[in-house]
Amino acid sequence: MDPTPPPTPPTPPSRRPRAIIFDLDGTLADTFPLIVSAWNAAITPHTGKTYSDADVISRFGIPDPQMIRRELAGRGGAACEQAIEIYHQHYQQRHGEVVKPFDGITEMLEALRRRDVPLGVMTGKGRRSARITLDCLGWSHLFQSVITGGDVMEQKPHPSGPLAVAKALRVPPGECAFVGDSPADIGAGQNAMMITVAAGWHPVYLAEIRAMRPDVWAETPGDVVGLVDVTR
Repeated sequence: MDPTPPPTPPTPPSRRPRAIIFDLDGTLADTFPLIVSAWNAAITPHTGKTYSDADVISRFGIPDPQMIRRELAGRGGAACEQAIEIYHQHYQQRHGEVVKPFDGITEMLEALRRRDVPLGVMTGKGRRSARITLDCLGWSHLFQSVITGGDVMEQKPHPSGPLAVAKALRVPPGECAFVGDSPADIGAGQNAMMITVAAGWHPVYLAEIRAMRPDVWAETPGDVVGLVDVTR
């Protein structure tokens, strides 16, 4: 974590996006605390270990069911499937009290919707937990395409996920912006030849993504709206 990142003004891209694709966890919603809590509810009974935020974040990169199966490899399929069910039950039961959109996200999504900007989500989490988050936050109707880590063979930073969303939106990849908070997000957008937008409002990966030189550094969600306002 970069505790004192210097303010970085939003930088204009060399081209303007016609569609916006978002990562979900850490970009639209502050889900990391719930993911850690659900992980401990599911995994600690099997391992006897309590996992820190950093422990769980270091395991990101594959959908949550695959994370659990990898962690409990060798303990039997029944144990894995039970842990996956506990994870999702905990995730759903505590979502309302734990998870909130980041400041300005609701207003950003409403503004983009008023402008008729095609919107999509490409998240590395599994389909079930992604649907829980979208439903609980009332966002299921906002996105014309949602692709999860369970829908693709290769995970971010491979471009297959963002490219699948662009195809569903019927917008060329080069005319899409991909907004994310992690190195995997920025890498996936770069590999897809999209306009890459750093979600600078989430502090976990700031130093790493700054080094990747995304096309746009958005300090606030409102900066994302500004990307399309020039041409609309």
